[in-house]
Amino acid sequence: MKTATRKTSEVSNDFQTGSPVPENGFYRIQHSQHRLPKEVTLVFGQAFPRCSKCADPVHFELIRCAPSLGMTRRFNVTLYELPELAE
Repeated sequence: MKTATRKTSEVSNDFQTGSPVPENGFYRIQHSQHRLPKEVTLVFGQAFPRCSKCADPVHFELIRCAPSLGMTRRFNVTLYELPELAE
């Protein structure tokens, strides 16, 4: 049985708000308008979250895959907005 492998040269590593999360993993957050968390853990199929303070897109970069994340359905959290961090 063959398993599919991700070819990084064929897949973009720049994602933004509203796009579907392509794989379970840890993503770096890039958003200069507000102070947001630096990283977030997201699950395949969910939408990349928006900034809670503005409508400007937030950009995400996959740092590390986490294939086993979200495999158990006992508890699942969906992140819709990224909170602005206090100074």
